[in-house]
Parts: sequence; structure tokens; C-alpha cells
Amino acid sequence: MNQRERFLAIAIAGLVGVVAIQWGLSRYQTALRSRTTRIAALQNEKLKLEDRLLDGAYADRQLGEYLSRSLPGDPERAHSDYQSWLLDAVEQNGVTNPRVNRTNMLPVGDLYQRLSYSIDGRTDLPKLIDFLHAFYAKDYLHRMSKLAITPARDEASRFDVKISVDVIALSAAAENAKAPQGTSWRVEPLVAAYREPILNRNFFEPPNKAPQFTGKPVVDAVVGKESTTPLTFKDPEGHKLRFELIESSPDFVRLDETTGTLTLNSDTKQEFEVQVRVTDDGYPNRTTEQKLLVKVGDPPPPPEPPAVKPMFDDSTQTVLTALVQGRDDWTAWMNVRTKGKTLKLRVDDEFEIGSLKGKVIEVTPRFVLLEIDGRQFELKPAGVLSDAAKRSESTPAEPSSAEPTIE
Repeated sequence: MNQRERFLAIAIAGLVGVVAIQWGLSRYQTALRSRTTRIAALQNEKLKLEDRLLDGAYADRQLGEYLSRSLPGDPERAHSDYQSWLLDAVEQNGVTNPRVNRTNMLPVGDLYQRLSYSIDGRTDLPKLIDFLHAFYAKDYLHRMSKLAITPARDEASRFDVKISVDVIALSAAAENAKAPQGTSWRVEPLVAAYREPILNRNFFEPPNKAPQFTGKPVVDAVVGKESTTPLTFKDPEGHKLRFELIESSPDFVRLDETTGTLTLNSDTKQEFEVQVRVTDDGYPNRTTEQKLLVKVGDPPPPPEPPAVKPMFDDSTQTVLTALVQGRDDWTAWMNVRTKGKTLKLRVDDEFEIGSLKGKVIEVTPRFVLLEIDGRQFELKPAGVLSDAAKRSESTPAEPSSAEPTIE
């Protein structure tokens, strides 16, 4: 074999080796993928089995809960026990003339018996709510399929009630199974908490608003004398209001329940607080509380008597008759005709004539300048005092400078 043939043989052998390696590697990768796929499928199957086990455990636990809430497996025992409990619940919650009757007993396969009952009676709304609480608080496998409430014709605020009830007795339950104990977690344990959102709701009007205090928070009273003060509260809907004192108040403090008039009669001067509660008659009722400060003191001073106007005003008959020059100054002669006398007034003299009271500011040969109530005006000879004063109210006169006097 020459050199060329040897190289060809080596090349062919190398090619065959590469093909073999690739074939082996492909078989390995295929086997690895198949194994990975199988492992994933087994894991999924395992998860499904675990889910089924969990569902079975949940179903077993749920069935155990249903068994604890079920009526006895014996249908007659189940009927006797449940009808007795239902009648007691109706009577204990104030339903008058109750009638509790079984209307049907229907087997559902071999799984359970469904018993149906009807309840008839008369009650008011709060007692009906109490019965509903007692019904749902008892953790039987029961339900109300129908509830009809009709106002009673011959009794105000009472209702004729018709209720249809379904209850289940599981076939797997013990024949002497006991009634569920305790209160169902699905219902508020306290009757008041269950009743409040049902009763305190008005479906036919906007929400009721509480009364508003519109008066003064300070009440003044006179010592040794009965004092009455009406408290001013305004209700937005115009409902009637009921007033009451809360906490401790002195014995001499009274509050009228309907008018809201606060009456006090204290023999000593003092200050104290009272707390007032006001409730409207809306539905549901709303309440407002207001704290008031009561001050018992001396009576206020009597008001000053009003000034008595003279029956006749002398200023309407007062005339400036002359302006007389003296040695050092001028004098205004004003004749008060109603009194028959003449006033001789100089600068800075004050006067009171009838309803007018003022002061002389300046006297000149042509007029006298007067000031009344802060306004100044001129009065010329033969002028009437009241007329000049009235004109000055609308157009006050500016003071005029006096002409120089030649002596």
C-alpha cells in the first residue's frame, strides 16, 4: 500500500469514526430526553394523586362537619327532634299563636333525607329579628327557603309571618346524633349586634341627621330668682325632639322633656356645667349631646330711662335778634320767645335751648358761628335757631372768617 492509499484509508476510517460517534451521541440524547419526559410525566401524575388525596381529605373533613350538624340518621327521630327545637325557638322569641308543621320528607338518593316545615304566627319586627338570630345561630344543616311578612290588620306594629324551612338528615349520621352545640360562626354571637344593622335602617328616606345646637353655650341665671332659658336645637328633618339631662346635675336644675326649657333657681352665685342630650323621633333615632356653662350671678342693672322729649321745643321760637359790639368782643343776642328772655352769648359760651345743646364758636358783625353735636353752622340776624340747625344736618356750613373790626 503506497503512501496515497494509506492516507485514503486513514481518512475513510476517521469519517466512519465520526459517523459512529454522532450516532452514539444522538442515541444518548434521545434516551436522555425520553427519561426526562418520563420523569416529568410521573411527577405530574404524583401531583394529581396528591391533589386527589387532599380533595379526599377535605371532603372527609367536610363530611365530618356535615355529620356533626346533621339531624339523626333515623328520619322519624330527625323529624321529632327538629320540630321540637323549632317550636321552642318560635315560642321563646315571642311569636304568638305559632303553628309548626312538617310539609314534606323527600329522600335524595341514599345520601340524605330533606325535611320541609312551615311556620305561621304573629310577632313584631324586633322579636322576628331575634327569632332569625336564634334560627341561624343554631348550626343545623337548615335554611329558610321562604319568608313572607304581612302587616297585621288589627294590630299596629305587628306582622303576620309565614316561613318555609328545609333541613337535611344525612343517611350516614348516627341514629341518636345530638343537636349541634354552641353558636354558628356565620352569625354574630350577640343578638344586639345582629339586630342593629337590620332595625336601624330606613329604606324609604335619606339617612336621618342628628339635631344641631344653634344657641349659646353659656346660660345666665339670676341668683335667688327662678330663671328660664329655652335651649335652641334644630333638627334638619323637622322631627320632634326629646330633651334630657345626663350625668349629675344640681337639684335646682330642671329641663322640660318636650319644650327643652332649662329652669334654674340657685340661692348662691356660682358657675357649673350641665350636659344635655337631645334625641329626635326619626328612624333610626339620632342623638346630640351638648355641654352648657351655667353662670348664676347678680341681676343686670336696670336700663336708663329714655330721655323725655319736651312737649314744645323752645329752639323753634329762638331768634337771633342782634349782634352787639362790646369793648373787646361781639355778643349775640338770642331771644327765646316762649320764655320771654334774651340770652347774650359770647365766644366759648355754652347754651341749652329746647332740644339743642351747643357752644358759641365765633361772633361777627354778620353772623354767629355755633357748634352742636360736632357740626358747626351759621346763624344770621332774624334767623331761627332750629331751622339753621336742621339745615346743617345735610349741608354743614364752613366756618367763615370774621370781618375786621374798626374801633
